[in-house]
Amino acid sequence: MYIVNLILPLIGSIVTGILGHKLGNRISIQIAVGCMMLTALSSLYIGYEILLCNSVVHFKLGTWMQVGSLNVEYGLLYDSLTSIMIIVITSISSMVHLYSMDYMKADPHKTRFFSYLSLFTFFMMLLVTADNFVQLFFGWEGVGIMSYLLINFWYTRLQANKSALKAVILNRFGDFGLFFGILLVFLVFKSVDFSVIFTVAPFVTEYTINLIGYEVNAITLIGSFIVIGVVGKSAQLGLHMWLPDAMEGPTPVSALLHAATMVTAGVFLVLRTSPLLSYSITILNILTIIGALTTLFATTIGIVQNDIKRVIAYSTCSQLGYMIFACGLLNYNASIYHLTTHAFFKALLFLSAGSVIHGLNDEQDMRKMGGLVNLMPLTYQCMLIGTLALTGFPFLSGYYSKDIILETSYATYYWEGTFAAIIGYVAAFGTTFYSFRLLILTFFNKPRMSYKTIQGVHEASTKMVIPLVILAICSIFIGYITKDLFVGLGTPVWNNSFYAYPYNNLILESEVLQRELKLLPLFAFIYGVITPVLFYYNIKEARMQDVVMTESTKESYFFFVKKWYFDFLSRVLIVVPFFHLSYDVMNKELDKGLWEQIGVTGVATALVKEFTEFKLNNETTISTYISYIVQAIIMIIVVGLFSYVAGVIYMELYILIGIIYICINKPNKS
Repeated sequence: MYIVNLILPLIGSIVTGILGHKLGNRISIQIAVGCMMLTALSSLYIGYEILLCNSVVHFKLGTWMQVGSLNVEYGLLYDSLTSIMIIVITSISSMVHLYSMDYMKADPHKTRFFSYLSLFTFFMMLLVTADNFVQLFFGWEGVGIMSYLLINFWYTRLQANKSALKAVILNRFGDFGLFFGILLVFLVFKSVDFSVIFTVAPFVTEYTINLIGYEVNAITLIGSFIVIGVVGKSAQLGLHMWLPDAMEGPTPVSALLHAATMVTAGVFLVLRTSPLLSYSITILNILTIIGALTTLFATTIGIVQNDIKRVIAYSTCSQLGYMIFACGLLNYNASIYHLTTHAFFKALLFLSAGSVIHGLNDEQDMRKMGGLVNLMPLTYQCMLIGTLALTGFPFLSGYYSKDIILETSYATYYWEGTFAAIIGYVAAFGTTFYSFRLLILTFFNKPRMSYKTIQGVHEASTKMVIPLVILAICSIFIGYITKDLFVGLGTPVWNNSFYAYPYNNLILESEVLQRELKLLPLFAFIYGVITPVLFYYNIKEARMQDVVMTESTKESYFFFVKKWYFDFLSRVLIVVPFFHLSYDVMNKELDKGLWEQIGVTGVATALVKEFTEFKLNNETTISTYISYIVQAIIMIIVVGLFSYVAGVIYMELYILIGIIYICINKPNKS
């Protein structure tokens, strides 16, 4: 069951990608979707065995590589964390597969698309089921490669090429961080197996590594490199620039990539390595600060975006910040809880946005929409449910998971927790603001499309609506159903899946917070709804003119539109200098300059020049050269016979050198 669960997406990818042209589009796509549905069902069964029956499955499949003391084996680890992740991954992926059957119906390369989707899911499952760092890194790299192929699926579009390259290059920084972290893990623990590393970790908390003359704590150094990998893959502040540009791929790709697979890989890595990272207070503080700042940054940028998919993309970045700073506060169960609920309502939002884009002939600018509430009522209802879940409307899934993170963050009573909680409350208001701004601009007010576009607006087909309805139901109930399972007091589900601090009473502390603090998310939601309604509902030009003319508003708006100048600074401080170094210095001055003069090219050019001058100044006829050759051959034969008879070995060498010297230096006829 466990091996079948892992390889079914791979089988679907191979059949669709390699045999698709023989089986036909319809049959091959149905096979891919069927394999994914079976994978989702088997994941639910595995979740029942692991979560509800309170068991762990860990088995080895054989030796992968053995070099010296490095022994890497194929192994699968199914614990509570893995079972939750595969349920989320396969459930969202199966909905995306079903949705894509109609969404990509007119695309001539749809079999390739489904092959990529299935392979993407396989690599993500390989990542979360790994029992050692090397196997995890293999899945990690596979996810990165597939994200490049999916973002660049429409490879004839220049912007898709740029976005895919941007994603893979920025992720490469994170990949290098994780790679060096794995090397340091092997240096310290002499193993890459999770069970060995996490067992030994408490005994090496004082171990140090000499780094350019300074003694650095080994776990802190390892954690620093792992954090770089997390920042790159989960699009945290600093390496976040690729995430909004990833919207250039098809909308189902955005839903899968942002909801359940690639961006959650970084959060999973923190959770999986928590028995190691939790022994370094420095790393925990770094995670808290990075996550909080990412939440604030993404929220402020999402407020001013006009592309419907980019607004949802920045909300993903913001919610990932919640998960990361929850991990930094040792609140791991709240982090995986929010990851689970977020996956369903974020997939719902993206697929609903895809339905809108599909109905408007690929229009993504919200300023060119409006009035769709009567034209696409079912899509509007699904989008509304996803928006309410995202913003933390009471008793929907986001309400439970987001509130538990905010309350437990403040209940730490450390400055890091208070800092993260304050930013979290501010971001809750911002999230509600841009989410309802999206709803109002897209579905309300007067239509801002052309008459021809309005005539072509249509509701999504049945195969596109079914995933929306299922995800909407999950977005309503999944938070309430799983609350006690994930974050209930004394829940036995997690066992040793991640680090459990014995004196961590955050749940109890959060229960006795002041009433005002518990009501803050509700107030943030109310004000977040009222503000966009006042500004954008039945919008009046005079009212907007008053706002735009305010100097402080203009400066703030410009700052947010420029994305805090991160793209500008990265271009000026990193891209342009490296381009100058690579092209002007390394290419023009060294490769085509110095190395060509002193290297092989320079020597060849000099020899050609000398021989050309010799040829032009030489008037010897070809018959003379033939005579020289015949004389040389006769001389070699005579010398060889004489050397054989006389036993003189080196005589031939001296005579040959003399002949060549005479021939070359023979005076030319004047």
